[in-house]
Amino acid sequence: MQILGNIFNAIIFVSAIGGIFCVLSLFINHILRCTLPLWFPLCGMILFCVPFLSPDVFLISPETQEWLNGFYIACWIWVCGCGILFVYDTIRSIMAKRALKGYQICSNERLNALCLQCAEIVGLKKVPALYWGTLDNPICVTGTIRPAIIMSKTVIEKLSDVELSAVFIHELTHIKRKHILLERIYDYVCILNWLNPFAWIAKGDFSLHCETDCDCNALKFSQGKVTETEYAAAIIRLLELSTVQAAKPGKGIGALSFVLTKRRIKRITSRTSKIRDRMITVMLAVSLILTVAFSVQFSREHFYPYPAYHTGTEYGAGYNE
Repeated sequence: MQILGNIFNAIIFVSAIGGIFCVLSLFINHILRCTLPLWFPLCGMILFCVPFLSPDVFLISPETQEWLNGFYIACWIWVCGCGILFVYDTIRSIMAKRALKGYQICSNERLNALCLQCAEIVGLKKVPALYWGTLDNPICVTGTIRPAIIMSKTVIEKLSDVELSAVFIHELTHIKRKHILLERIYDYVCILNWLNPFAWIAKGDFSLHCETDCDCNALKFSQGKVTETEYAAAIIRLLELSTVQAAKPGKGIGALSFVLTKRRIKRITSRTSKIRDRMITVMLAVSLILTVAFSVQFSREHFYPYPAYHTGTEYGAGYNE
């Protein structure tokens, strides 16, 4: 039970540090209106699962410790919650795979040829399979190991070749940039930190960053074959044809909410100076360093060896004496 308590103790620590970083990230993104590169929210995901400690302390107690009954109860609640969410996530994944098997493979030569052409532009060696399906989104990518593109027949067939090229480049960039895998990892991070609401907020914010990161890199991959105007027009066209204003979690990547689309269009059409981008990068790096420094200092004051254990010593000096 002591080992389980120590694990829970570590989860509390990383969850608190990750929550602080989440608030900082939301402030920079939504209050200061700075578009964050994907590496910054990825660092937040790492902070939610990796403890950054001072070198002279450690989270696991070397001695037998008397844990409070309330702490034990909270520990078991956390374990049960993790188990329930893990089972739910597993069932949802199995149902998604079964649903994919029931979808019809796309035999449209025009769509398959465009997808192959766009895969070459993006640099994918293996072209994902195309399926016709009934989804909330007109098109989305699903599958971590074997990605597939699921399309709504009533919507996709109304798009022009230029619009389809922009849409396919976008979805294939999700695969190229491993966004689906990163989202799945974040799902498990949220399961471990399910008691912390900031973990779930950070997960939703991470999905938005995946979309903006995809837009930016899709235009780079296209190398002028799809212009910014054509790309933005394709997104607006999809939003017009979509019957649902937001994507449901677990259905894949391809969100089309109005607010997100507005931010994406602004990001695509706006021109930012290199100096401003560098200043933002420096600001984000400093923010990350300060968060890690706070984590290290906090561990020195609250974890083993406690300063109070050693009279006349500081932070574990003489611990083994």
